[in-house]
Amino acid sequence: MQIEQKDLDNLSAQISIKIDENDYAEKVEKKLKDYRKNLEMPGFRKGKVPMNLIKQKYERGLIAEEVNNQMQDAINKYLVDNKISILGYPIPSEKQQEIDWATAKEFEFNYDIGMAPELDVDLSKLEGVTDYKITADKKMIDEEVAKIQQQYGSFSDLDEVKKDSFVLGTFTNEAEGINSQTTVNMADLTAAAQKKLIGKKKGDVVTFQSSDLYKDPHTMMHALNIDHDKVHGLDVPLQFEVNGVFELKPAEINKELLDKVFGEGKIEDEEGLRKFIKDDIEKQLEQVSDNQLLNDVTDKLLETVKVDLPADFLKRWIEIDSEGKITGEKADEEYKKAEKGLKYQLIEEAVAKKYGIKVTYDELLALVKDLLKMQMLQYGQQLPDEAQVEEIAHNVLKNEEEVKRLSDQIVKKKLVKLYKEQVPVQKKRIGYNKFLDLNN
Repeated sequence: MQIEQKDLDNLSAQISIKIDENDYAEKVEKKLKDYRKNLEMPGFRKGKVPMNLIKQKYERGLIAEEVNNQMQDAINKYLVDNKISILGYPIPSEKQQEIDWATAKEFEFNYDIGMAPELDVDLSKLEGVTDYKITADKKMIDEEVAKIQQQYGSFSDLDEVKKDSFVLGTFTNEAEGINSQTTVNMADLTAAAQKKLIGKKKGDVVTFQSSDLYKDPHTMMHALNIDHDKVHGLDVPLQFEVNGVFELKPAEINKELLDKVFGEGKIEDEEGLRKFIKDDIEKQLEQVSDNQLLNDVTDKLLETVKVDLPADFLKRWIEIDSEGKITGEKADEEYKKAEKGLKYQLIEEAVAKKYGIKVTYDELLALVKDLLKMQMLQYGQQLPDEAQVEEIAHNVLKNEEEVKRLSDQIVKKKLVKLYKEQVPVQKKRIGYNKFLDLNN
């Protein structure tokens, strides 16, 4: 067997493989003898079929199979031995001649490969990247305090509906089969619907048009007890009978409430509550900030790192990989769509290689176990013992798609940590609303 490489340009090459009879004859002969041992044909006992009949029936097929296997193995070994990193997979050269499998004894294969460029990414040279510390403002904290006060507040009866009331009532529409008793928070209604309801008393009936009732259709879906598909675009009259009117008196922030909500002695007063809420919000906003840093560094890398691609090869690869469904201009369009993503993939791989970012099985296992425990606690389920959790986690990691998804999460977290350490970022504190305005 002979194998040679001919460079077509800096990033694409042709690999030629020549296979002669000496390379495959012995293995084909062995397979033919194995066939003979077990083959039965009319007029011959098992194992006694003449070899010339067996060759006539099976030899050419076995030659084709063995030659193809040797060709694939040779290409793979050549790429590994020569440490050639390729994009996609080898595709038949346009100059590949038709092979006559019925008569040929010597075979020549020509395959084109597209090679990944070698990149050296120096994170210390990136400029103009900001690492934001997003802070919680007074309004955000006030809203969270108000939620706690409302959640643990007390209701009292009212004579009539006010703008901030809660109204127990029944929505009906006979034609649509709607008959649902619910508690309406006036804050969830549109201004027009609020105006109709204000001043109404127990026993009064009000007619609404469903399309101008709730601000959020999903809130209306639960109130009317109807399906998700039905609520969108619903435009029917609804009768609403007032069954009761209530006022929510927010709970007072005191030690009794704080002990009830957070545990005895955890938070002493309103000042401590506000600090706890501020810290909690800002901890959650770290994920937003980290995502922004990741996106900003990604943009900078794409902007500053020169990544050449074997474009002609990749367009041909797209055509072949699609089995001829995508050709010509469409292949060009598909390449352009994928180009940016492919460039970043190569940059990320270069970063991971240079700075030693990798994912171990133990890291995946630990992540799955943490996620399982969080999920069980979220739904109030009792945690199984550690051995059971580990067994479940091992089973999850048998799923290749899950492994890829979880690996991406770990790599993303490691990249953020790396960028904060290696990129000369400018640290900046910024309020959440200003951060949103900046991104808009």
